[in-house]
Formats: sequence, structure tokens, C-alpha cells
Amino acid sequence: MNKEIVIVAAREEHFEIAGDMAIKAWTPIHEEYKRLLGEEIHKTFFDDWRDKKKNSVINSLASPRGYVALVDDVVAGFISYRVDENAKTGEIIGNAVDDKFRGMGIGTMMYEFVMDKMREEGMAAVVVTTGGDDAHAPARRAYEKAGFEKFLPSVKYYKKFK
Repeated sequence: MNKEIVIVAAREEHFEIAGDMAIKAWTPIHEEYKRLLGEEIHKTFFDDWRDKKKNSVINSLASPRGYVALVDDVVAGFISYRVDENAKTGEIIGNAVDDKFRGMGIGTMMYEFVMDKMREEGMAAVVVTTGGDDAHAPARRAYEKAGFEKFLPSVKYYKKFK
């Protein structure tokens, strides 16, 4: 049985679903952050991450550059982007695929879709940012599969005052 996969502009009825999907997708990442940083530092910097992530996803999907992937009319993923018209660059700012729909090529489809949109808007290049920790390995694989190949390593240090 072939599933129909379409990417459409996000609508209000998609926002809550995508926000909840984001929390589910970022939970393993925050579990890894807790392991790497310790509970105290994680709580200090990320205590309200769920609300912030959900609001960020909803706000980006409410923009003209927010999209959802539907599989047989069910929200299976989301993606959004922004552009810098002066620099002629785009940035993918939020995306995830629900784990029930992974392995269907939806992530790659969403990346190609928004990169086509960016090209139509006259952008010359695109960037996406992700973590270097183990929890972000699936995201890195997905970006590489979509053709991203250049990257700059980055390190972020944390310190709790005594």
C-alpha cells in the first residue's frame, strides 16, 4: 500500500501537533544534554526548553515559510526556514519527522522542498545547524543525505556559579 506524502503550507490546525512532535523529537537530545552537563547545569539553562521549543516551532510554522509533511492527511513532519535577502542565503530553522514515519524519506523530501523554495527566492546557499553529540547523529545523517557536506565544528562551554 503506497502512502500519499505531500508537503503543504502549515495551517493553524497543524501547529499544536507539530509543537508536540518537536518536544518528542527533542526529548532524547535533552536527556543527552542532562547526561553530558549534569542535572544542575541542564536545569539552569534548559529548565523551560519544552515551552520554548513548542513556541518556537509554532511561531516558525505560522510564518509564510512554515510547512508540514502529510502522510495520508496525517502530520508526519514539519520544517521551516528563513532567508537573508541581502546575503542571498537561507537557513533551515526547525524540522522533525515523527518517529512513526521515519524511514520513508520524508526528511529528505522536506529539505529538498524548502531548498527549492529558497532557490525560487533567489538564495545562493543554505545552512542548517545541529549538535555534535550522539543524540544529534540522526539529524547529521539526514542533512548529509540531503547533500549538506561542509561544516564548522563548534564547542559550547557551560559553568554554574557557586
